[in-house]
Amino acid sequence: MITPVELQSKNFKSGIGYDKKDVDNFVSELQKNYETMYKENMELNDKINTLNEGINYYKSIEKTLQKALLLAEQAAEDTKEAARKQAKAIEEEASGKASLLISESYKEVLHLKQQTIKLVQQYEAYKAQFKHLAAAQAEMLESEAFSLHIEDMDSLKEVTKVELPKTEVPKTEFQYNTASDMKEEGTLDKSVSAEEEAGFEFYHLTEE
Repeated sequence: MITPVELQSKNFKSGIGYDKKDVDNFVSELQKNYETMYKENMELNDKINTLNEGINYYKSIEKTLQKALLLAEQAAEDTKEAARKQAKAIEEEASGKASLLISESYKEVLHLKQQTIKLVQQYEAYKAQFKHLAAAQAEMLESEAFSLHIEDMDSLKEVTKVELPKTEVPKTEFQYNTASDMKEEGTLDKSVSAEEEAGFEFYHLTEE
């Protein structure tokens, strides 16, 4: 292959003019070398294009990966922020409910205390009223209106001891005092039992 140095230092024989044969040989050699260089240049260009395509492919992959990484980072950040907001909302809601429950419990306890005090006061008032009423009733029982005026209690007792004279009531044809009297008169059958006699006596006592 003709080098640039050889090409630069090539000298043709001169007489009347250049030797045609030398010029033709040089041109032929130069043509061959050019063809070889052209082919090599084309192959190198193809390789360069292939390498460029590979580089572009990997660059596109790199960009895709970078975008995916950015999206993943953004999604992770969004998820973390959403979780933080949700946790804060849950905490605030729980705190609000706890505060409301404590407030309602305090109000309920206060209400129960007030009701208890009110009931105790009512009990004390009712007790005082009943005590006053009982005292008034006792005082009224001890008053003159409920006193018995008996001048001579002993004479009254003597009167209750006096026996009244006994008066015998005559028996009629259809009146008997007891079942025994009926037996004595012969009007009652001898087969009357003791229970029946008791029944007659009970009837007689009831009629009196």
